[in-house]
Amino acid sequence: MRSDAKAFTAHLLRRRTSDGLAVGFVRRGGATVPAVGTCRQRRRRELGGGEPCARCPPRPGHDPPPQGRHRPTVLGIASLHRATDPDPDPASASASERNPEREADVSGTPVDDRRTYVLDTSVLLSDPMAFSRFGRHDVILPVVVLDELEGKRHHPELGWAARTTLRALEEMRLHYGDLQNPMAANEDGGTVRVELNHRDLSHLPESLQGISNDHRILGVASSLAAAGFAVTLVSKDLPLRLRASMAGVGADDYHPAGGNSDHLTGFESLTVDGNLIDDLYRDGIVDLDEARDLPCHTGLALTNGSQSVLARVHPDKRVRRVDADLELFGVRGRNAEQKLALDLLADPTIGVVSLGGPAGTGKSVLALAAGLESVVERRQHRRVVVFRPLFAVGGQDLGYLPGSEQEKMSPWSAAVVDALEAVAERHMVEELIDEGILETLPLTHIRGRTLTDTWVVIDEAQNLERSVLLTALSRIGPNSRVVLTHDVAQRDNLRVGRHDGVLTVVNDLQGHPLFAHMSLTRSERSPVAGLVTGLLETEPLSLG
Repeated sequence: MRSDAKAFTAHLLRRRTSDGLAVGFVRRGGATVPAVGTCRQRRRRELGGGEPCARCPPRPGHDPPPQGRHRPTVLGIASLHRATDPDPDPASASASERNPEREADVSGTPVDDRRTYVLDTSVLLSDPMAFSRFGRHDVILPVVVLDELEGKRHHPELGWAARTTLRALEEMRLHYGDLQNPMAANEDGGTVRVELNHRDLSHLPESLQGISNDHRILGVASSLAAAGFAVTLVSKDLPLRLRASMAGVGADDYHPAGGNSDHLTGFESLTVDGNLIDDLYRDGIVDLDEARDLPCHTGLALTNGSQSVLARVHPDKRVRRVDADLELFGVRGRNAEQKLALDLLADPTIGVVSLGGPAGTGKSVLALAAGLESVVERRQHRRVVVFRPLFAVGGQDLGYLPGSEQEKMSPWSAAVVDALEAVAERHMVEELIDEGILETLPLTHIRGRTLTDTWVVIDEAQNLERSVLLTALSRIGPNSRVVLTHDVAQRDNLRVGRHDGVLTVVNDLQGHPLFAHMSLTRSERSPVAGLVTGLLETEPLSLG
């Protein structure tokens, strides 16, 4: 199990740093961190002069230039852009427009059809290496963004992202000497620089000539557009994008590659030969050609006329029958999706289980019932810890509520208690809490912890930025499992879009033997809840 855990940690680290960033990892301060940049000997060698480092052999195409010549190089960062992402998607450029042979332009003037993307702080907090993901285009960071990143360095949830971006920029400063001139951001010829000028707000409508940081960022984008650059302001902040549109500046959300995973349900219905269903009931395991291309742990509903059986694709790509009568802490599945979810939750070889779906589909009840079954009945874990993001529907912050920490958490703990009362008496729930078997904490408390022998539930995960969620997952220690529950239709964190955050993590980890996902679609809470659940899904405006 230890080797599996190490392999999964490496998988998370690769995803955590980026979608395809070819970086190494080093040990610093007892932790494994991305090695963004190059060693000092390599820097000196590539800039001309200095002996090569034994640990850093020359890279292909990086012969040392003549003494004194400064050739833009990439600091060990190879950005992977998907050819299917259309340009000008602000997260990537079209494969047909990439030219890896082309060096980064350092003139600071518009070149052919290159675009200029101005990033605000919210983009870097959602993806610390976002500035390297814009293909061969130019990225501008207004200097006020550095101030805002500095202010977030010690934030309990966003601090890691802020520090990662600042460290990467520091590596580039040491390599290039300053940040004001264009620096190579990737191997496609894209550049990044910090903009100190272009702060004139006269190009903006009078109502937008404010003194806030958002107005300053908007002023930079507007001034660059007035200077003839093809500018797009990229922000996770919806009000800022609306202001940019009112100022005549193009604006777009940041869409990380692979972020749209609505189609990942974890469930497939297949019509098969009746003999195969008979074999599955008799032997419990069969080979199915249609299942070989499906991610492992995909749930299957196999039918043939009146015959049917539930099954699951295992890591060896063989199909095993699922016990439809499985019961965890008194809870049985009411539909095929819930029964498959219980099977995933009962499998101790799966480290991370993702349960998505609308309100009332049973996500929290299933996660908590499986946790209590593991702790109370099977003795596989010592406790159940539920982490909840502190984003209330009304936007009320934890610090403004009266009382102790437990009293402050009571509005968030109430949802957990309500879910447990569906499977246990209230006095039993209170006893579990009093004995420390069940604990509800704000997600801010996960920083610096290592959770061992623990069943972890991260509830309302749709409110978490991708970097925050991966930080939380990295806290999982030996003999611990984690369940993510989420409904992307009910987001209270305005910095998280529908197709980023938890959905990117689901997309990244899908197919790994230690990860499983199941989307629940049928509301089991009540007829009233089922009636209004569909109304929570915002329908797109018809502008045709």
